[in-house]
Amino acid sequence: MELIATAALQPGMEVAEDAVDYKGNLLVKKGTTLDKLTIQKLLISPIKCIQIKEAEDYVPTYFEKIKVSKTFQQFESVYHANFTAYKVALDSFILKKVPPNNNDLLQIVENIFTPFERSRITILDMLAVLKITDSDLLYAHGLNVALICKYTGKWFSLDDEELKTLILCGFYYDIGKHKLPREIIFKPGKLTSEELALMRTHPVHSYNLIQNLSIDINIKLAALMHHERCDGNGYPQKLSADRINRFAKIISIIDAYEAMTSYRAYRDPLCPFKVIEIFEKDGLERYDVAYYLTFLERMVEEYIGKEVMLNDGTECSIVLINKQDLSRPMVRAGNDYIDLSREKNRYIEKLI
Repeated sequence: MELIATAALQPGMEVAEDAVDYKGNLLVKKGTTLDKLTIQKLLISPIKCIQIKEAEDYVPTYFEKIKVSKTFQQFESVYHANFTAYKVALDSFILKKVPPNNNDLLQIVENIFTPFERSRITILDMLAVLKITDSDLLYAHGLNVALICKYTGKWFSLDDEELKTLILCGFYYDIGKHKLPREIIFKPGKLTSEELALMRTHPVHSYNLIQNLSIDINIKLAALMHHERCDGNGYPQKLSADRINRFAKIISIIDAYEAMTSYRAYRDPLCPFKVIEIFEKDGLERYDVAYYLTFLERMVEEYIGKEVMLNDGTECSIVLINKQDLSRPMVRAGNDYIDLSREKNRYIEKLI
């Protein structure tokens, strides 16, 4: 809903909240569709503005509300204007060997991030519903990860220079995928063993592309190691936890998060709590424990106070996180509190 001056009201607008004067007298009820007579009544009243429903108030789910919000429409415009500059820079590097200007890349992130830094809709959720054409998905993946690095970097206690390094890791780490056949990169089904082996060469391609650039060594190692896992079952070198670069450890978590939460033509973004559940099932051994737990705890905190629907249709709000079971917070439905960590047959199905 949006606060609108009474002088700007138009017939057909719907009142989002009861309009009362300074003495508490009801002037117009919530849900009233304004006509000329009602508007005249409000113009001569002592109140100067009222809450009016926006397009997002008429759609049923959280992500659908984001899609029709004015904030997202502004974000989409800013994103695509800067995406073009990023794509040109990346193509120039891959096709013509012209090194990107790192300051320009960092500025692209600032251009997109800064106008929405204090928005009530987070960058994370707007990226989740952002539709990208199939031909641009690979480019968008790098830009989106860089933006998520900017948003989450402070969670990992990075200083300003380290944060810039992490953002640049996001831009560069998956660049090697541009050397692979697109039909393998975007294959919706399971890869064959030969295709999987080829896919697993992309970290080496990424490293080879950037190894001679004048950039921080951590960026190069993040490109090479972002698919290494702390249990030693990653690739390409099957490194153990103590041998994996710390920036690579962070990028590996953000890479997996972006892949699961971003929009795809064949599926909507996964519910954030489903993503957290997936991380909890197999992440403790695969990812660095400190970075992994920090990321998940802070991610859940992003949704405290949000309205959700459980799998049984119960609508409730998130009130408290359970640190031992992060995908199952404490929720409130009316006057009842539900501890989802105890009620295993119930879970959060979607944000509303």
